[in-house]
Amino acid sequence: MKILLINYRFFFSGGPEKYLFGIIDILKSHGHEVIPFSVHAKKNENNPYEKFFADPIGGEDATYFEDYKKTPKTMLQMLDRQFYSLSVKKRLEKLIIEMKPDICYLMHHYNKLSPSVIDACKKHKIPVVMRLSDFFMICPNALLIRDGRVCEECLQRGLWRGVKNKCVKNSLFASTVKVAAMKLHRILGLYEKVSYIISPSSFTISKVSKIFKKNNFVHVPTFIKPTEKYNPQIGKYALYVGRTEEEKGVMTLIKAAEGTDLKVKIVGKSSTEYDQKIRDYLKSNNIKNVEFPGPKYGKELQKIYRNARFVVVPAEWYENMPNVVLEAMLFSKPIIASDIGSLKELIQDGRNGLLFKPKDVNDLKDKMKKLFKHDKLVRKMGRNAYHEAVTKYNPDIHYEKLIKVFEKAVKEENLKWKR
Repeated sequence: MKILLINYRFFFSGGPEKYLFGIIDILKSHGHEVIPFSVHAKKNENNPYEKFFADPIGGEDATYFEDYKKTPKTMLQMLDRQFYSLSVKKRLEKLIIEMKPDICYLMHHYNKLSPSVIDACKKHKIPVVMRLSDFFMICPNALLIRDGRVCEECLQRGLWRGVKNKCVKNSLFASTVKVAAMKLHRILGLYEKVSYIISPSSFTISKVSKIFKKNNFVHVPTFIKPTEKYNPQIGKYALYVGRTEEEKGVMTLIKAAEGTDLKVKIVGKSSTEYDQKIRDYLKSNNIKNVEFPGPKYGKELQKIYRNARFVVVPAEWYENMPNVVLEAMLFSKPIIASDIGSLKELIQDGRNGLLFKPKDVNDLKDKMKKLFKHDKLVRKMGRNAYHEAVTKYNPDIHYEKLIKVFEKAVKEENLKWKR
């Protein structure tokens, strides 16, 4: 099968791209041809299809919004990609005509490419299967967060609440543009043209399907490659891995460790401003038992995982099956996680980890003390976690579920055009 794979980044940036390159390897290993479509960037991985990629907003060095030079040309490009980009559609059509893919697997495309890619595929009778990594279909900032807390106003009272609340970069203009674009996409019925929408989380489906009731949703959990053997080693510190943003609950973790002898290691980064806020808090409160070394990768990160006692995921937003949970499981580590969003699907309280009330410092502290105290419990939960990683979330299971959706979408599209 020839699979057109669309994602607006073709370099490693975070969880979505980790999945992107992982699924490319899996599809190729099963004999499929993968044809990527993305945005030009100097960071891109080498590939023979770069000539078809869309022009970047603000130049090839401008990866993130903060990097853009706010020129009139850049502003027009941003508006173009928000609403409906004819230039991106044209680029994609050239690729489709030359390569003739059987199906499109659509990932991140909003803001940097635009939903016009759906029409490009449908024009050439190519079915589209879309993967949800966040809540972009129902929330202007894609996270269902406002002022550091979960917010569902746009779900309950309509998208224009996102304008009133300035949900996009705290800007009335940016929020108005985003909401207007989302309204246009709904009027055009762009996402109703998608054959199947898959999500790693049933929780995410439960939210998005409240608005997009006509779509076909399929729960396909993500995967992790079984690169580790079961490791009963019990470490000496609690570990946090990931972005250190407010909604990730890092300050809740720090406050839970404050005033105790519980050792905590925070591995990750965010904006310089928020990272500095963390460092200032640690220094001003003389917190010596929390280490914040910044981001780590590869073998160094693997070693940190192996030497941890357990992993903490103190999220304060609706995480959509975060990779860190699967990584913790693979390294035979129990997980202490917030009882929120998809985390409730992954953590069986008392079996492979513990759940605590989101933002509740004392509840988290109690759960951490429990796992620091009981070696036998840590070992038992770690063993259960590892078993789930290699049986429920292995690449073969993911591939089988995904390819069934692809085959069904292709069959239905072919029948549609034969009528």
